[in-house]
Amino acid sequence: MSHKFCIASCMLFLITCCSGVVFSQVSFDSDREFRRELFSELHKSEAEMRQFGESVRSLFDEIPQKVQAKVMPAIMERMRDTSTPMSPEEGMKLGLGIALDEMIEIQKPFNDKTAEFFTEEGRQTLHLRMFQVRMGFMDHLEATDNPEAVQAAFGLDMFQLMSGQPDFIDLSPEQRELLIKQQRETSLEALSLTTQATLKMVTTNPEKLAEIRRLADAMTKAETEEEREKIAKQLQRANMETMSEIAPEMKAILIRGHEDFMRVLTDAQKAKIKAVMADMPESLKKLLAEIDKGGSALSGLESWVPGMGVPGVNPNREAPRQRTGGGGRAFSE
Repeated sequence: MSHKFCIASCMLFLITCCSGVVFSQVSFDSDREFRRELFSELHKSEAEMRQFGESVRSLFDEIPQKVQAKVMPAIMERMRDTSTPMSPEEGMKLGLGIALDEMIEIQKPFNDKTAEFFTEEGRQTLHLRMFQVRMGFMDHLEATDNPEAVQAAFGLDMFQLMSGQPDFIDLSPEQRELLIKQQRETSLEALSLTTQATLKMVTTNPEKLAEIRRLADAMTKAETEEEREKIAKQLQRANMETMSEIAPEMKAILIRGHEDFMRVLTDAQKAKIKAVMADMPESLKKLLAEIDKGGSALSGLESWVPGMGVPGVNPNREAPRQRTGGGGRAFSE
């Protein structure tokens, strides 16, 4: 029983960290030049963008409390079925599934707040740029061994789950439903990997785990953005050792999820995405180029990537394979 409570505790800790990941990405702290250019496109000052960030942070901050209210009753209900005892792994996935469902529920309120804060053109631009960042990271992911890039891609994947797909792709209701299901499965696998690494830390390094929990709790209670950023950097340093260990597995999970996403699209939709990715601002191209070099842009991502000071990519890595988009379920024109 105590092990299952430990699982729930670790799960809640992870959701708290994910909230920080998402918020920092919304604040666009990853690259100064890209941020300035985006703010100009949106006709918003940095102060106004921080105000927007604060307005959506409450959505993420509410997740741990909502999950906590549901996870233990769900586990207790499952444990009443004595014919098939619940394994620790099943209990963990049950809790993580509840957390992911809460994240998916954020889509509408998040987009409602976006519509309130920006013009329709601004809202479309924000979704477009966020999509380009995420797709850019995913396109570069196969070619890098940098744990920071892997964790950044994971954070962007979680953000996409909570913000939804942009309008320009023109997804059908069936496609949107399937993509949410696929993203949930990918996120569940990725969060399960992270939770297992955290549980391992319970026995191998309880002092570090206690420090991570303390910092995660302090970040949720921080009253200013500057204080949150300072704590986030401390949290990244504390997390880096564990995150480096799981980065290769996390990378494989994210790549499979990206390939699943592409298989859902029609040829016309893929063509739209190709055109969008060919029309990125220069500042974003520079940011994405840093992924392969492990350079300054990734260092700038430290406010939402768990880790700092990671070496660059492996010079002996294989070239990325070409994706054909074949196999699996596909939608016709």
